[in-house]
Amino acid sequence: MTEHTYAFGFRPEADEATAGQARAELQAFTERWGAILDDRSAPASTRPHAPYGFEYARIEVPDLPATIEFLEYHVGLQLEQRTDDYAYLRSDIEHHCIELIAAPHRKDGATTAIGYSVESTQVLGQIQKRVVDAGLDVLELQDRQKSFCSDGFAVTDPNGLIVELFTDFHEYAEPPHLEIRPTDLIHPFLSTTRWEETVAFYTDVLGFLPSDHVVGSTTFLRGEDRYHHSLAVQKNKEFFVGHLCFAMKSLDHVMRLRARALYRGAPIASDIVNHSASTSIAFYLHDTRFGPRFELCDRHRVLTPAEHETHRARHMPADPRNIDVWRPASDDWGRF
Repeated sequence: MTEHTYAFGFRPEADEATAGQARAELQAFTERWGAILDDRSAPASTRPHAPYGFEYARIEVPDLPATIEFLEYHVGLQLEQRTDDYAYLRSDIEHHCIELIAAPHRKDGATTAIGYSVESTQVLGQIQKRVVDAGLDVLELQDRQKSFCSDGFAVTDPNGLIVELFTDFHEYAEPPHLEIRPTDLIHPFLSTTRWEETVAFYTDVLGFLPSDHVVGSTTFLRGEDRYHHSLAVQKNKEFFVGHLCFAMKSLDHVMRLRARALYRGAPIASDIVNHSASTSIAFYLHDTRFGPRFELCDRHRVLTPAEHETHRARHMPADPRNIDVWRPASDDWGRF
């Protein structure tokens, strides 16, 4: 790699026009190369690596056609493959972000597995070793998933949720030709009776890093894609996957899908919120037949490479204003 050094200086005798031009050139340089320079300034990492990013959720649903229609119209996903037994939908170039399984015996949809990509075979092996060292069983990937990646394995978390980890997840050459669609699936939100044990599994075994804590309630964890959280774990009286978060192209697209929900009478479980931790603005759809809530958001925080290595998780009190900065008071829990 060739090293380059750049220096900008201002001569004391320079006139205002010359100095102004130099400042403009410096600003243009910073805007063009700032991200790369920041990347190079990140401290070298010797810590165990986490999975890279959240790729998909597998959801068993009682009504497969109705769920597909809901996800196409209200979330903006594109159907890629469908049989009587299962369906795949995608949001961007990744092979799929939602896998639906026909389960007519169910009354409500249920998320049974989540999948995370891993940046390399080496990191995958390191994670697998930590799983073995923790005394946990290394499981096979679901048969169909094996055909969509190069290598991988699965493990069961403390709640019985299957976590699939893999390398080289298949991608399409182009994203769907849809104007209003998500650009990424960011995180699942888990509610559990085994909060401490679940957080320990995802941090100590899988390697996720804490980004923030709502004391006694919720922990936000991030992977190597540097989203503020690639996973959230909340203390609850039962276990369930509370929601799946999708990033939209813009706030305008968030509001357009909100308008679709209002027009069709789709249930908005929680209306527009401004998340204090991740800085995203979002709303939530929820029809129990289709599984978890679906969060549609804009501006979810991405840490810089340097922040990713040095960020110290905050410990925030369980106040609604630490969940939605637009809440007016400490007792305003009503819109959740």
